[in-house]
Amino acid sequence: MYSASYEQQERERARAVRQREQSGQGGIPHEWRPWLAKAAPGITVFADRHIRLWTWFDALTPTATPPARIEDWPRGGGKSSSVELGTTFAGSTGRRTFALYVSGTQAKADVHLQTISGVLERLGIARAVNKYNQSKGWTQTRLRAANGFNVVSFGLDAGSRGIKLDDYRPDLIILDDIDDRHDSLGTVQKKIETITQSILPSGSSATAILFVQNTIHKDGVMAQLIDGRAAFLLRRDPIAVEPAVRGLAYEQRRADDGSLHYVITGGEATWEGQSLVVCEAQINDWGLTAFQREAQHEVDDVTGSMFSHLDFAALRVDPEQLPELVRTVVWCDPAVSNTDTSDANGIIVDSLGVDGRIYRRYAWEQRASPETVLEHAYLKAVEYGAEAIGVETDQGGDTWLSVAAQAWQHLIAEQKIAPTTRRPLYRAAKAGSIGSKAERGGKMLAAYERDKLRHVRGTHTVLEKALSRFLIKKPFDLADTAFWGWKDLQSAPVPIVVPGGDTRRSPWQ
Repeated sequence: MYSASYEQQERERARAVRQREQSGQGGIPHEWRPWLAKAAPGITVFADRHIRLWTWFDALTPTATPPARIEDWPRGGGKSSSVELGTTFAGSTGRRTFALYVSGTQAKADVHLQTISGVLERLGIARAVNKYNQSKGWTQTRLRAANGFNVVSFGLDAGSRGIKLDDYRPDLIILDDIDDRHDSLGTVQKKIETITQSILPSGSSATAILFVQNTIHKDGVMAQLIDGRAAFLLRRDPIAVEPAVRGLAYEQRRADDGSLHYVITGGEATWEGQSLVVCEAQINDWGLTAFQREAQHEVDDVTGSMFSHLDFAALRVDPEQLPELVRTVVWCDPAVSNTDTSDANGIIVDSLGVDGRIYRRYAWEQRASPETVLEHAYLKAVEYGAEAIGVETDQGGDTWLSVAAQAWQHLIAEQKIAPTTRRPLYRAAKAGSIGSKAERGGKMLAAYERDKLRHVRGTHTVLEKALSRFLIKKPFDLADTAFWGWKDLQSAPVPIVVPGGDTRRSPWQ
């Protein structure tokens, strides 16, 4: 992109005015179809929802205040790309001069802003400069173009701050990626307060408001607007709700090699770009639960644990059916105390087979002292030939390294293992670096739905009961521990400490 001189910038502004008055004049088309062909020539397939949204952008005029537009689209359905392009269209054709792009986090809002920046560059629209030929602002959070168009990104997590440029107020407010599936009710309420008390009142007297989001939270902002709980944006067009597939029907089938996968057996895709073939691949890639939530807006009919719908019987194998095993790890989540009110402790033994699946060979969940948990984990590691034991160290931190060393020495002193036995490597992980229990469980659930895990008969009922009550009724420890075993065998970057205290990375990472 070039930076225009002050005189050039004034000419750009004058040309923008002419474009508003004379459709099609100048280098940038004024109508949306030829404009889009120039700005994003690769986009050629439209659904009804895309045309509806572009018609809304096309109808904007500098002084009109249209009803708010609320669109509930599926993930993968061209949501953000359409809104980013539409925002750029409104600014490059003089329909709007100041767009405020709002997302749930500042990082997400900044990504949208950078996409808009790229489109402006492709169109050859210059950066705004002052009379000294210095840029007036083209940063990660702010764009100021020579034709008078401005865009500012705003994250609802960034705290309250002024929403103003010079003496201008936003005349286009975009709400995109506001909800997160793991938002607490308190977080949702805080977002609503920021939107209604800071964002919307900041608009000009001719503000156009667009909210596009997929419903991923039954109590999220979008869900509350749809069911009427939200007491704002009441002056609006009818809310449009579109899933990826209307009338979706599917079944799980077993391939010739014995693997399970999902097949779409009925339904109508709402967009050719996200056809039934694409949706079937997304179900098998994302996992059924994730697809239903992210692309179908199914958030109200989930009962029990997130794992409750799994067919555990289909996952079970006998120990004699195990393939050749490549790696084995033991992970545990020990509590820091041992009382009637303490959390339970979980231990899982997971092995990676040559077929790429993870076989869950041993599961244990009880209240016990930290020393007992580590000793039991080491005994199982020796029994199953594990390369390492891992510990979730959110409680206790680095103390667990010394507790593990003491547990190993105690087993030798009690003659439960031979002094010459190779001590498994020690690994540690902090749950906070991954996210909440729900986020961790959701990641592992996707692996179950892609048929990447098996339960070896023996202690499998302990594990399956833990999964069935996960996040519904405590204890949650074994299910959370199982996440770490799965993650380790996915070659995730987990710290490794060898006996003696040296830290290094796993050769599988």
